[in-house]
Amino acid sequence: MSDKKPARLVDYALLFGLAALWGSSFIFIKISVDSIPPLTQTTYRLFIGMSLTWLLFALYREALPHSPRIWILIFSSAVVGVALPFWLISWGQTVVTPGLTAILMAIMPLGTLLIAHMLTKDEKFTTWKLLGVGFGIFGVVLLVGPTLLGQLGGEFLNQGAILLGALCYALNAVITKYLLDIPKLVLVMLIMTFGFFMVLPAAYFYEGPFHFDYDPWSLIAVFVLAVFHTVIAGFVLVLIVQRQGANFFSQINLLVPLFGVLWAFLIFSERPSINAGIALIFILAGVIVARGKVKNE
Repeated sequence: MSDKKPARLVDYALLFGLAALWGSSFIFIKISVDSIPPLTQTTYRLFIGMSLTWLLFALYREALPHSPRIWILIFSSAVVGVALPFWLISWGQTVVTPGLTAILMAIMPLGTLLIAHMLTKDEKFTTWKLLGVGFGIFGVVLLVGPTLLGQLGGEFLNQGAILLGALCYALNAVITKYLLDIPKLVLVMLIMTFGFFMVLPAAYFYEGPFHFDYDPWSLIAVFVLAVFHTVIAGFVLVLIVQRQGANFFSQINLLVPLFGVLWAFLIFSERPSINAGIALIFILAGVIVARGKVKNE
């Protein structure tokens, strides 16, 4: 029997609030990369996140992990959980619109099923999981296929970068399973720190010295991404999982792309194409099929 209490209105408010926040991240990424190069934007975002979490760590002084295996897992999480996806999605959005980015990112939970099947012993494919992944792959092909045929090497590469960023998040979801016993503040702080020092030399080498004469709106967007979409969202995530568990939280995978498309429409008047709309339906149907069966197993 589950030790979680039935979900209350406050739990759904937290879930929908976090989904709306994460769905808006594609808007702020788009604004930030209008004038700040992607690696530099990622560096600033991680520096702000790292600074805030170190400040909190100085106040609460939680214990650091001792196991070398845990440190390796945390480093791996920093690579595929922040450094790579932050940069890949930012670079992809130099061309790709926020609404389309949200739809491409919807493949993440299905990517998690695929990676968990390959890397774990207790989360193998069932017929329903496989069917769900199939729906999602068909949706992505429907979404990206016309671009690939029309302009190979153009926007297709940027869309591919966003898909790769989504798969990075999927891999990180599997890695995080082995880090649940680490104090959350320590985990977030170390991931931000490792991520920052990974992208710092790359940003300097490829994009030149750091400065702040960028468009003020781009700088504000980076600050918002770091504080709200990275640090605060991370702690809300932990709160939701602590209150209702990971299965309840997984519903956010259906909400984030929908909010992303909604924000893109409200802010940029971006209307999804027919192909994009059908693709989103197939991807979300895949998540529902796979997740629905998991709940019943």
